[in-house]
Amino acid sequence: MDGGRNIIAKIPHPNAGPEVYTTASEVATMDFARSVLDLPVPKVLAWSATATNPVESEYILMEEAKGSQLHDVWKNLQLRDKRDIIQEIINVEKKMLSISFDRIGSLYFKDSGIPGCETISTTDVAPDIGDTLNSRFSIGPIVQREFWGKGRANMHAHHGPWTSAEKYLKSVAQREIDYIKAYSHNKQAIHNPWLFASKEQNNPEAHISCLHKFLSAVPEIIPKDSEPLSPRFWYLDFHTGNLYVDDKGKISSIIDWQASSILPLFIGPKPPSLLDYNIEMMMKLPDHYEVLDEASKEKLRYQVSQSILIHSYETRTVAQNPLMYKMMRHLHGKTLKHLEAFAGGTWDNCLFPFRECLIRVEREWSDFSDKPCPYHFSDDEVREHREEAAVFNETQDFWKSLSALVTDEGYTSVEDFESVVDIFKQLREAGLSELRGEERNEFERETRWLLDIRN
Repeated sequence: MDGGRNIIAKIPHPNAGPEVYTTASEVATMDFARSVLDLPVPKVLAWSATATNPVESEYILMEEAKGSQLHDVWKNLQLRDKRDIIQEIINVEKKMLSISFDRIGSLYFKDSGIPGCETISTTDVAPDIGDTLNSRFSIGPIVQREFWGKGRANMHAHHGPWTSAEKYLKSVAQREIDYIKAYSHNKQAIHNPWLFASKEQNNPEAHISCLHKFLSAVPEIIPKDSEPLSPRFWYLDFHTGNLYVDDKGKISSIIDWQASSILPLFIGPKPPSLLDYNIEMMMKLPDHYEVLDEASKEKLRYQVSQSILIHSYETRTVAQNPLMYKMMRHLHGKTLKHLEAFAGGTWDNCLFPFRECLIRVEREWSDFSDKPCPYHFSDDEVREHREEAAVFNETQDFWKSLSALVTDEGYTSVEDFESVVDIFKQLREAGLSELRGEERNEFERETRWLLDIRN
């Protein structure tokens, strides 16, 4: 600005989420995080959830994030400074889980005019916080993209809000059944040469059968304890690109609140992505460390550093945020998270991992319920699935090899940006060489954006 002040102007990318809903929810969510949870969120100065304005686009004008992007400074921080930031993250997580809601969905302002919004009711909160939530905010349709993309925008019965975890999970599965029935007759399942596709990927009945198995199991596999079922607010993009720190190591800004939602406690929270839970824990360097080459030393230093940070995160979480730790140690918690995630996109993504979860649930059914498992995979089905597993794992190993450069959410650093673009351009060419006809044309259209990126 003319006065030297920096203002961020944000307009939605076409794949950001549903029009109107996404902007309206993001602004309300930022206000909630800033004014109710007392989190360091940039202040929204002006916004519009409609394109009927002089800009001809939805927009959000907000303060610039204060501090340095954590991704830029993380590698150069001393271990003790990293532990201080981990403590900061624990403080944020504790605040986010401090309020139990009565609905699952996304936040909006009470006067937003968004259809389907409902008044907020909370328990175990201070009266002033309860009054603020009740008078200023509401819970309405969820804005996560998987609920709206590729024909799902008109499926309003499956947009929420929901009054229970069981209704939410059943809605996710039924949404996909309805979607597959409506669209599979004139469109094959997604064929992406970068992803593994099982023999059943293009068989609509195979998808619907698995989704019905999931539907039948939902009442028994969800937690029996009321606490894990309670809807809690969670920030979905907790990576180092969205966190800013000041020169004292304090979190000074958290950005990109788009799609953050209120979800069942056993589904939403997960440890911060800057902790590498794939490593084998090692709390000190081995005795033979000094005789190793530099590459091996660096690998061990990383392993020990991450082990110390994970240990610090978990011990402090136990003491300061036991609810979070309880969810981290919940029996089959990871399987339940995966079931929810995979159920919502078997046709657009991949059936195999969803079926893998269902097979695992049947195998370990006694951990979930005393009743008989309501579905069954035959020995032949399980054997065929296991034969496909080796190929699926090869694909997963490939994507894991890229995880140091680009996250699951597609985030990469400025330093790695050009390398990542080159990798994906090569993958695009490899994909085009394998496809024919309309499949090739569709893949070409969906990946054309890579050619528009200027290195």
